[in-house]
Amino acid sequence: MLTESDKVVADLMGEKWKVSPDIDPDDFIFRFVYQNPKFTSKEAAVRFYFDNGQNSASQLSTILKEVCKYDDKQNISLFEFASGYGCVTRHLKNVVPWVNVTACDIHAQAMSFIREKLDTNAVLSNSVPEQLAVAEKFDVVFALSFFSHMPDTTFGRWLKQLGSLVEAGGVLIFTTHGLVSSAILSGVQFDANGFWFRPSGDQKDLDGNEYGLTCTLPKYVFSHLFKNQNWNVKLFHEGYWWRHQDLYVVQIQEVNTVNVKPGNLKDRVKRYVNRFMHRE
Repeated sequence: MLTESDKVVADLMGEKWKVSPDIDPDDFIFRFVYQNPKFTSKEAAVRFYFDNGQNSASQLSTILKEVCKYDDKQNISLFEFASGYGCVTRHLKNVVPWVNVTACDIHAQAMSFIREKLDTNAVLSNSVPEQLAVAEKFDVVFALSFFSHMPDTTFGRWLKQLGSLVEAGGVLIFTTHGLVSSAILSGVQFDANGFWFRPSGDQKDLDGNEYGLTCTLPKYVFSHLFKNQNWNVKLFHEGYWWRHQDLYVVQIQEVNTVNVKPGNLKDRVKRYVNRFMHRE
């Protein structure tokens, strides 16, 4: 897929960010960028792939430090879920060298690439949330643009499964397509719960009914989060990532330290929607 001139640009970008310049031929994120007509040249697309990965790693670093209050004097563990072929992963060792990263993705080839080319721990995911086989827990679980593809049947189940991998006191960080995203996606019509799904996606090897295109309003996401009484939303930021995806930072508390305000799930969701969104 890469021409010789593309490889020269990749080498330059690898040198710029002090990361591996290797790109797997089946890297679907790179392919999406490389084939995107908005770029005036293939060189611009290659540069964007590396710059965008570095920018996302930097945004994560900011969240870890400013929201989660971690710093470089701590040695924390991070589970990067749905990492793909390492667009962000390759930058984490430089941007947050004090974080021990384990990548995870449904594609076995991607996991081999991350282990061999990016020298990072990697484990294979599963299409069934409850069958994700990960023995340890992590201080941070990070899922960038994963819930922007999940159908209603697995959205909540994946939230619960990923939350179960967080150490008590740790955080679950994830993004979704939200109201801002809906303005740039075609055909979005939210149902009464604030959910929309189209069975198609950018990964043609996956079943479109299991991995498509998803848009969610905060009330839908909060309704799933607050089924777990020990989950506390530390931050919701509308349109944070790439200037359109919503950001959620959720702290998983010790069960015996939880102090939940009285009221049913619907009341709790409404309080948080009003708190973060300042709208009904």
